[in-house]
Amino acid sequence: MGQSGRRQNGMAIVKVPQNSTIAIKLQKGITSAGSPAYVTRNYPGKPSATDQDLFDVAVALMGLQAYPLVDIARVDNAYLLSE
Repeated sequence: MGQSGRRQNGMAIVKVPQNSTIAIKLQKGITSAGSPAYVTRNYPGKPSATDQDLFDVAVALMGLQAYPLVDIARVDNAYLLSE
């Protein structure tokens, strides 16, 4: 693909999912400057899992954490191939 995001030579681009990760951001305390200090815990997931499934797993994992939850993110990796 060119910098403009358009397909070159009329080829279709295919996304091939590889893996998915649940990234759970927690506030582990306060820095010496008074700002929040964060830690992110990453857990592997399946790319075929629904967002709801990954969210439910993250919420269940929160019961095992000592720090308060800041946010939950889904990080997907995939190959982009031209046909």
